[in-house]
Amino acid sequence: MDHVIPRTIPLDPGRGGRSIGIDALALADIIVSTTTATVSGVIRVGTSSEVSHAALYAGDPGVIEAIGSGVVIRPLSIALADDVLAVVYRDPDVDASTGQVILNYASRYLGQPYSVRGAIGSALIPCRLNSRGSGFFCSQLVIQAYSEAGVPLTSLASQCITPHDIVGIVGLQYVGHLKGEISRFPVLSP
Repeated sequence: MDHVIPRTIPLDPGRGGRSIGIDALALADIIVSTTTATVSGVIRVGTSSEVSHAALYAGDPGVIEAIGSGVVIRPLSIALADDVLAVVYRDPDVDASTGQVILNYASRYLGQPYSVRGAIGSALIPCRLNSRGSGFFCSQLVIQAYSEAGVPLTSLASQCITPHDIVGIVGLQYVGHLKGEISRFPVLSP
């Protein structure tokens, strides 16, 4: 998978999406989501996207994600509590064993700070100039963990990928919606 290509995937559950439960998830599935929070709206406007966050499903512990307090592992119910949209994607070449390797790499970054600078720079054309430095933003953590596990999702640098870009990665398969009520979608969604 060499690059990111925008394509139509059912982010809107009313356009061919399907509801799924936690039992449909596999290790290292990617969950993209959005909330009604102001920061989510800013990210969505800045990236012209319906999503503002990305996380890795880690099984019983929940998800590994980079949030304002840094890279953490949280129960899925807490991670999704404020979401109005949560959509799951999967690399069909990742089995449970490879998924665990991806999560092991992501776990190495637990406690690292959140990179506001990186998140802002990821949507800019010269994002490659944005050195990784310390810390991660959400989609960077996801892409970095896959890459380090030997399953690169894109040839682009991890600091150049937004949650919106993840949705367009060729080869990722739509699994379903954990959350998605059209009537509750954020007003700021482009």
